[in-house]
Amino acid sequence: MTNLPQIHFENLYSQDPTGQKIWNYFLGSQTFSELQPVYSRMGKNGALATEPAAASDKNPPQLRTHSAIGDRIDHIDYHASYYELQKLSYGSEIVSLKYNAEFLKKYKTQRHLIGFSVAYYFAQTETGLFCPICMTDALARVLERHNSHPLAKTTLQHLTTSDLNSFWTGAMFLTEKQGGSDVGANTVQAEERDGRWFLTGDKWFCSNADAEAILTLARLPGAAGELSQGTRGLGLFLVLRSQPEKNHSTWLTHRLKDKLGVRTMASGEITFQNTEAFLIGGENEGFKIMTEMVNMSRLYNAVSSVGIARRALMEALSFGLQRKAFGHPLTQLPLWRSCLADLAAEFYGHLFLVFEATKQLDQSDNGNVESGKLARLLTPLAKALSGKLAVFAASECMELIGGNAYIEEHILPRLLRDAQVLPIWEGTSNIQSLDLLRALQKEGANEFFTRCEAALEQHIGKPTIKVALKSRLAQLKELLSALTTFAKDDQQRAAREVLEKMGRVMSLCLLAEATRDSSLKAVCEAAIERMLLREAATSPLAGSSALHLKSTEEILLKSIL
Repeated sequence: MTNLPQIHFENLYSQDPTGQKIWNYFLGSQTFSELQPVYSRMGKNGALATEPAAASDKNPPQLRTHSAIGDRIDHIDYHASYYELQKLSYGSEIVSLKYNAEFLKKYKTQRHLIGFSVAYYFAQTETGLFCPICMTDALARVLERHNSHPLAKTTLQHLTTSDLNSFWTGAMFLTEKQGGSDVGANTVQAEERDGRWFLTGDKWFCSNADAEAILTLARLPGAAGELSQGTRGLGLFLVLRSQPEKNHSTWLTHRLKDKLGVRTMASGEITFQNTEAFLIGGENEGFKIMTEMVNMSRLYNAVSSVGIARRALMEALSFGLQRKAFGHPLTQLPLWRSCLADLAAEFYGHLFLVFEATKQLDQSDNGNVESGKLARLLTPLAKALSGKLAVFAASECMELIGGNAYIEEHILPRLLRDAQVLPIWEGTSNIQSLDLLRALQKEGANEFFTRCEAALEQHIGKPTIKVALKSRLAQLKELLSALTTFAKDDQQRAAREVLEKMGRVMSLCLLAEATRDSSLKAVCEAAIERMLLREAATSPLAGSSALHLKSTEEILLKSIL
């Protein structure tokens, strides 16, 4: 009897009873019932991905710049485990499902809710490949919406097939050395010759470096004045590895990044040398279209974040149920239980925020203008806050397990390393805060408060919860009203606080709304009370007894597995 549990999961979906209730809540019982086989397949594949994900992390991609006879080839070699991960994801329709004609006929109004909630079960295991999955889907979305170029249709077909023999992955080459997040500083040049476009210049951080299809920005020729710098003078281009034939031989891959995490995926430094490209969006349009891909990627980032948090919770609880200390299983020790319950509460708040943002994207895509405005606000909230949660959850669960989870044979070291990219990728928390500030200045917060108030109207739980949330809503309104009186610099200084408080209020309101579902009432109420209890001594619930804390622990721990 070693007292050292060996944790193994068969199906991440079937072992997620609360997740099943949440998808039923978001999608409706009929749709959710019809999609059970899809969820179950990806839940199984997410569990099966555990070993190849570990192997791929330990055997990252390698760049071969030259052939045996000295020709420049810039070929990236992958470990066999990487291809196994592709089969478990792309081969199981993780992208293609959302573009299937029969699927769209029935589920178009919920395509992203379905696609993301299914992909969430793969994200719980493998973050590195989840980035190319994200960019493939996001690139396909752009081409679906902006398909005037003749190559858009054929490229879209390759990006959205589950046949790995004809499948292409996508990428977004956005960052340049001199600018980073300041895309307006980009200098890669586009030149038009005889109706054809060619790109020249350096891209500094090219994730999925050997993708078959790439969206990239380049400075348009003849741009003068304000168009010679900033984002308005950037065009959006589609670059294909094999169109024209051997097009990839016109760019150099100098090296692959030696990253802290997400080592499964090849990220490189690339120079275009008169590389042929195809114009998707011109002056004043290129960056606007690219933001559609960026915002989709931010939601993928958020899904990956809550996926890591979920897997960390599963690992900790499974260990705690079997591991004994001081004569009892860890799950019977009060402080251990309390820490895991606090984390579970935060997780559910973030999960509802992420999938509410996804729901609003679906409604926006189907013509709802108000949802488009709300999605614009919720996306930076979900991305920034869930990214922070992923890092904290992986670290906290490592502590709850102890030294055994610090060893690389365990999944948590990899999840912790992978999680650290999530607050950074597609814009840091500060970038998200400034993006939220711009959205508030342009659109206002009416849709946000309308949604929160509507959620509270649906709340059927304890009156003390509604009082507490209405108080926070009023405080947030005061903060946003005061924000308009601040000088520009002070608005930026306050932006992070605004983002955190808006995300917190929306998460709490969404949990309150979900109490109308009898199957979710107990866990959502427990999550709300736990989140409020840990906020401040001035909380209306601060006087709750230890017995009450214990009851929320029991509900939240039982909800995890």
